[in-house]
Amino acid sequence: MEVMHVMDRFKKQISRLVVLVMILSLMAPFTQVSKAASTFTETFNNLNLSGTSYVNGSFTGDNDVEWSYTGGRISNNDASFNIDGNGIMFRDVGAGISSSQIEGGISSLSIDTKAAFTTTNQRVLEVYVNDELVGTTDNVLAGQGPSTFTFDDIDVRGPFDLKFVKVGSGSQIVLDNITWTSNDEDPTKVSPVQASIPSGQIPAGEMVSFTTSTQDAEIYYSLNGGEETLYTEPIQINEDSVFDVYATSEALDNSDVSTYTYQVVQASTIKEARDNEPGSTVITSGVVTAVFAQGGANNIYMQDDEAGIVVRSTAVVEPGDRISVLGVLEDYNGLAQISAAPANVTVTAQEDVPATQAVPASGLSEAQEGMLVTASNVAIQSFASGNYNGVDENGNATVIRPVDPAITFDTGSTYESVTGVVGEYRGTYQLVPRTSSDVIFDSNQVSEVTADPAGGFVSAGDKIQLETATEGAAIYFTTDGSEPTVNSEQYVDGVELTKDSTVKAIAVKEGMTTSKIASFSYIIQKDEIRIHDIQGADHYSPYVGLAVADVQGVVTYVVNRNSFYMQSIEPDEDPRTSEGILVYRPSHGMIKGNHVKASGTVMEFFVEGYSDRAQNDLPVTQINASAVTKVADIVPIPDPIIIGGPEGVDIPTQIIDNDNLTAFEPEEDGIDFYESIEGMLVEVVEGTVSGPQKYGEVAVITNRGDEAYTQAGGALLKADDFNPERVTLDIDDERLVVKTGDTIATPAVGVMSYGFGKYKVLAGSGTVPTFADGGLEPASTTIVPNDEQLSIASYNIENFSANPSFTSNEKVTRIAQSFISDLNSPDIIGLTEVQDNNGSVDNGTVEADESYQRLINEIIRLGGPEYAYTDVAPEDKKDGGEPGGNIRNGFLYNPERVELTEGTRGTANEAINYVDGELTLNPGRIDPAGFVNTRKPLVAEFTFNGEEVIVIANHFNSKGGDQPLFGQNQPPVLGSEVQRIQLARIVNAFVQDVQAQTPDANIVVLGDLNDFEFSAPVQVLKGEELINLVETIEKEKRYTYNYEGNAQVLDHILVTNNLADRSEFDIVHINSDFMEAHGRASDHDPLLAQIDLREAAQPEEPGEEQKVIDLADYKDKKLNIFEDNVHIVASEKVKVKELSIRGTNVTFSGKGFKDIDVSLHPKKAGGEYDFTGETIKFVEVKHKNVSLLKGAENIKEIEVKGSAKKADILYLDSKGNEIDPFSKGKDKGKDKGNKAS
Repeated sequence: MEVMHVMDRFKKQISRLVVLVMILSLMAPFTQVSKAASTFTETFNNLNLSGTSYVNGSFTGDNDVEWSYTGGRISNNDASFNIDGNGIMFRDVGAGISSSQIEGGISSLSIDTKAAFTTTNQRVLEVYVNDELVGTTDNVLAGQGPSTFTFDDIDVRGPFDLKFVKVGSGSQIVLDNITWTSNDEDPTKVSPVQASIPSGQIPAGEMVSFTTSTQDAEIYYSLNGGEETLYTEPIQINEDSVFDVYATSEALDNSDVSTYTYQVVQASTIKEARDNEPGSTVITSGVVTAVFAQGGANNIYMQDDEAGIVVRSTAVVEPGDRISVLGVLEDYNGLAQISAAPANVTVTAQEDVPATQAVPASGLSEAQEGMLVTASNVAIQSFASGNYNGVDENGNATVIRPVDPAITFDTGSTYESVTGVVGEYRGTYQLVPRTSSDVIFDSNQVSEVTADPAGGFVSAGDKIQLETATEGAAIYFTTDGSEPTVNSEQYVDGVELTKDSTVKAIAVKEGMTTSKIASFSYIIQKDEIRIHDIQGADHYSPYVGLAVADVQGVVTYVVNRNSFYMQSIEPDEDPRTSEGILVYRPSHGMIKGNHVKASGTVMEFFVEGYSDRAQNDLPVTQINASAVTKVADIVPIPDPIIIGGPEGVDIPTQIIDNDNLTAFEPEEDGIDFYESIEGMLVEVVEGTVSGPQKYGEVAVITNRGDEAYTQAGGALLKADDFNPERVTLDIDDERLVVKTGDTIATPAVGVMSYGFGKYKVLAGSGTVPTFADGGLEPASTTIVPNDEQLSIASYNIENFSANPSFTSNEKVTRIAQSFISDLNSPDIIGLTEVQDNNGSVDNGTVEADESYQRLINEIIRLGGPEYAYTDVAPEDKKDGGEPGGNIRNGFLYNPERVELTEGTRGTANEAINYVDGELTLNPGRIDPAGFVNTRKPLVAEFTFNGEEVIVIANHFNSKGGDQPLFGQNQPPVLGSEVQRIQLARIVNAFVQDVQAQTPDANIVVLGDLNDFEFSAPVQVLKGEELINLVETIEKEKRYTYNYEGNAQVLDHILVTNNLADRSEFDIVHINSDFMEAHGRASDHDPLLAQIDLREAAQPEEPGEEQKVIDLADYKDKKLNIFEDNVHIVASEKVKVKELSIRGTNVTFSGKGFKDIDVSLHPKKAGGEYDFTGETIKFVEVKHKNVSLLKGAENIKEIEVKGSAKKADILYLDSKGNEIDPFSKGKDKGKDKGNKAS
């Protein structure tokens, strides 16, 4: 069989051209009567999937072919691995897709494939026709374009089916454009011979058989070039073998010769298998100790007498099975695993599960990976990101990561023993318990009470039986859900139930620890179960795991061909119980408006989310239906719940949850409010967009609380308010262009669902809203440049590189233009997320000189200054971020304005210090060893106008690992915060080191800290040494990033206390409120500070004759001062905004003058005014009696008007030197209206 590998041929239009050629050929004269071949293509455009989870499902494709897939996800939203529109992506070995029966025969087949993501593991598909292997694709490599594989001479007539199976490894591959040519002509030669085992590596002793689809044909083979032999029975292979095979028939030509080559792989022990290089094919065997279903396949732990290993496969095995495995050895984030097709996992015997081994005194290591072990006396200290962190009896750090969410541990408790298999993730060994029986709190504890039945449906009057395995123990119980004690009713002979009940029980025996409390929930069987019964007033259904029959509702929303939502026709009167529910039934065939009844099992289903969704997210209540019956074709749909507008329901505006989910209070807790309408039809009629569309989702504010919102009208994240009033609309359209401040023009109609850590309205298949432009425009900085002051910006430029495949030319232009137009070409720009020269291509490149130069060149082209750059390149793949991208912090600086102080550039792992008043490196990185797998702070010292300033650029670890706001754990555990606090301490300690030697050092700390201004990490960083300039501006402007509609501060500029009063600050909102269609250049807004590094001259002490006037004593916005010889004080929060001075010999002090307009109109000549040491917003000189302005350099704007003439006024700086404040090119040249600024 010929397999043709053609690169970069993948457009779907090809199939249309082929079809056209075929049609035209039918119109030509012909002499032979036969059916013309036709070509068909499956484009996957009908694949109705969303999200990034690998799931099982089916869909009706092109040409009415039904396709069923396992372990697949859609590929349509990332240019780095898309092929052409929709495609399907597979990750796990054994995942794949198969077709229904297709008519018309098949003579040839082609498919397009492409590697997804960046790992270098093998990505291969096996191709089957009628369950016979016709070939295997070549490996496709990460970073390459699509590949087309063609399989000719298939020669199958009549009905057939197709199957494509992922083999090789657990790396992702995309499949698209399955194209086949029909084969209805009368045959002229025998169909090719197919082998039961594809060419490749196989274990010794395998049996291979040969077949052909031509009836009554004989098959001949030669082995290793020997004589031809008639094939009669399967052949055992014990050594490397090459078979040349063909088939004959009297009435037809011989088939083409097919060649099958096999290399025999010798079996090895697990330890020997582990010692191979990743990518090697291995054969080994062992006894299964644990099986965990994860990500569409099974993680099978097996071990022999020496070692253990994980088998990644869809094979179905059980603990105690001895299995033989053939597969590819992989390194999955440090964990050794064998990826194996299910056919290559063979059960050879049943044995006892091996006895557990004690964790060594030295702790877990590579020697225990994959083995079943027991840790003793484990003290649980914390829980984060699905991991319980503790210490065992030998003081070893112990990480326990249960797969089963029912296995939990109490923080602060010590467990006598914890048994599990040993996994690994990026250097951290993890203990994975199999069941709750692997966790022993106290072996002297009475065994927990069990019940028969153990919950579920019962009839009124039924008795349940309680027992404990501890002989002689007494059982005490309650039936109202309260905690049982020895004073509760003692169990004798059954517990009679007459209503829905939660039975809780303990077992007690003298000399032993009382058992844990056991809890069992029972529901009295009703004649008719309705949706609100199933939903209940809770986040979890009381019917979970129970079978329900003929639950009725109206179809309100069809998710896909496998799922739909329905809603009760007869609701109850309890607003806390939802009347909607999700129904799962493959190929259900229902449409909106159908009146249906569903029978099946109630479950809590995690519809979509990240890999840890079972531990962190909330589920959606679902009927896993065994049958769905249509009662009536089309009936009226229930009225939707109105959200927004005067008739809309009130959504809590401040509290998400304040009771750890122990009370269900929809009127107070946002998380309970949304749960109370889960699955129900809603209509969002009014609302303001609270952030740009992302992933096809838009967050809107429909009813406002009393708290502050952003200047654009969006939700503003605050320390005590995470804005539960945000309503997420899932419109399933990433092409929608919408920004903060836009408003709903026409309503959204859909159902309330949940996914990726939040509730959301599914509107993609309902009524998609339209939006009216709110008029928001990107805003440039309000800071007026001052040649005598230093301007410093902080800007996260989002994975910027020199590689145009990852960073477009449009993005480069937008960022460069924002430096010039929006930030006024800052003197120094602290950059985060600068990637190496080739972006995310993972080939060891770490330098970023071309990335910086690409940006610098564009700034020059657009008319900006010629910046220089400095940074320290990281060690390859040691600083986090996109794999292969090697993001780092760096600086651009304008050498015409500032100078990089002379010094030695540090290396990736060299720590900068401050010794004898000087930096040991310039630039250098703070404590690289302390910043594991995240960006290291970059320190550089610059000189501006003779003044030195140390700038520290930071990019702390991301918030990945924090639990969601609307998750099952309340309050959410901020798992990532621990590392940021540690990093903040390190940076703050560096600042303290500098100040201990140089108390008045000028230090600026900036960057993406990945946390809020009120958060613990930022407070630790600030300490007593720094002022966060973010806290100096209006609340409405305090945001640099938008996440799910919450505007929040992630980027900061902090300065040492000595610079606080001499700093002006702005957050420039040009990105976070907008989409790329609006000109967005990054996902973060830049920040700008303008700092006067000169020490402020102290104003002269007021003389005894001067009267002190404190503006804090006045409540009016406008104030007239008529006295002479006064000293006016204005603190920062005074209410006076306009001050008219009619007296003379006046001095001014206080930070409040930066916001006050001062008008000078003295009553008598010789008016003198002293502004030394303070920034004055605006001074208007209105009369010729003004003769002297001292400290004039501190006045941001001067206007001379009326009878005054600028030439008659003496202008002095704070030191008494004569200056010309109009010499900066802003003098209008006329006495009336002269301005300086």
